[in-house]
Amino acid sequence: MCAAWALGVPPTDLKATASKGTPFVVEASEDVSADFTGAPRLHSFVSAQWEGKWIFIAGRTGGYHGVGQGDVDFPRSRANLKIWVIEPPVSGPAKVYSLAVADLPESLAPVKDQWLSTNLLHYQDKDTLYLAGGYGENSTGEMVTYPILSTVSLPALVQGVMRGKDTFSRTISYVKSPLVQSTGGELLKLDDGLFYLVGGHVFMGSYRAFETAGEKTTPKVSQTYLSEIRKLRITRSAAGKLDVALLERFQDPEFARRDLNVAMVIQPDGKSLGAAAYGGVFTKEQLNFTHPIYFSAASPPKVDTSYEQKMSAYTCAKLLMFDPGSSRMYTTFFGGISRWIWNYTSRQFELAPKVGDRSMQTGYLDGMPWIDHISTLVRDAKQTTEFVHENRLPGYVGSNGVFLPVTGLKTIREDAPIYDLRQFAGKRTLVGYIYGGIRAFPRQFPYTDDAPAYTSGNVPTKPSDLVLKVYVTASTGR
Repeated sequence: MCAAWALGVPPTDLKATASKGTPFVVEASEDVSADFTGAPRLHSFVSAQWEGKWIFIAGRTGGYHGVGQGDVDFPRSRANLKIWVIEPPVSGPAKVYSLAVADLPESLAPVKDQWLSTNLLHYQDKDTLYLAGGYGENSTGEMVTYPILSTVSLPALVQGVMRGKDTFSRTISYVKSPLVQSTGGELLKLDDGLFYLVGGHVFMGSYRAFETAGEKTTPKVSQTYLSEIRKLRITRSAAGKLDVALLERFQDPEFARRDLNVAMVIQPDGKSLGAAAYGGVFTKEQLNFTHPIYFSAASPPKVDTSYEQKMSAYTCAKLLMFDPGSSRMYTTFFGGISRWIWNYTSRQFELAPKVGDRSMQTGYLDGMPWIDHISTLVRDAKQTTEFVHENRLPGYVGSNGVFLPVTGLKTIREDAPIYDLRQFAGKRTLVGYIYGGIRAFPRQFPYTDDAPAYTSGNVPTKPSDLVLKVYVTASTGR
């Protein structure tokens, strides 16, 4: 009996439909980091775009926090201490601007703390950026998950940072509420005008203390998974005061996820907006969740038990496309961490090795390795399928990174970054960049697929030093 069948996955599902070919080709191997001199190397940060410029707030400047090694915690010294605005190049080098978070007024002290944290939930609603939660070391030295929602005007922020002056803090509002206390979850807005906070956890105290306590709650450290999706109404008074109200909460053991991928989807009717939650960690077996969760303004969250996602179980860069002709939604994932790996020779999925436990100094494999694959989840009115692309990433990148589209692409709807696949038919089109995230080196010299693997938790990592151009070429006869 094969390992996949033992997990309840039919053997026929082990061969991805990549062998039949996707209706498009994705390439993400061209590194243009030389054009971004002075740009920060970050992961787990907040990103937004305004008039072609990239905005980065918060996140980390160190690699993945290790397990059982020196760099376990999230010290303030390794936080991203600046607000960044980057103008990607049309030709020549990018223009890079920054302003220290410390330059914001003391009246915004809670926001200054939050904007130095990691894994914040965030959502761009036209010209307003919403930032919720986040985990990090506050100004008094405590490690906390912030119960804070803050907003800022992107046009004002961009103008201020480019001038090197705080001319935008007057547009910042914030409110403290346990309803938005989360890290590693996601925030989005749907057709009902309401916000949905998806998953994450509340972590209080240091990871080192958590390890020392055998990953159990103590008076000094605690971890609580939200285990729910919250429907929230966020309002702002004429005076600019924010308010958050809980309208409904959806609870399910399947919702106890963090560091997942959440993305908008176009429904099969070709116009309605929905959302999907993919992957996430950790199950009781210390592995990842596999069943997608779908929901919309008109439909409560529902777990799709008919499909088990194989690739990219951990938050990573994503490209969203929809084909009106076939009514298919395409969600493409770049790298990350995965329970499965794709064998490019036998052209089938294989379970990643799971060996030993964390007490082992060498040889421990947790079954969730870093990957350099590009995969696409396809959803239509009848089923969900999954493709693995022939092209690979030029390194183990993508995790905790972002996809940043170029300007001028045609979207299915103005209020969602979901691109019309038809515009890429018959031509190779630059659609955007993969920026930031963690770059891992999971295998020893000579770094090939069959080279010895590093013990899990001790894989060398750093913030990605690659800036990758992403190209799409769609077939003309779909």
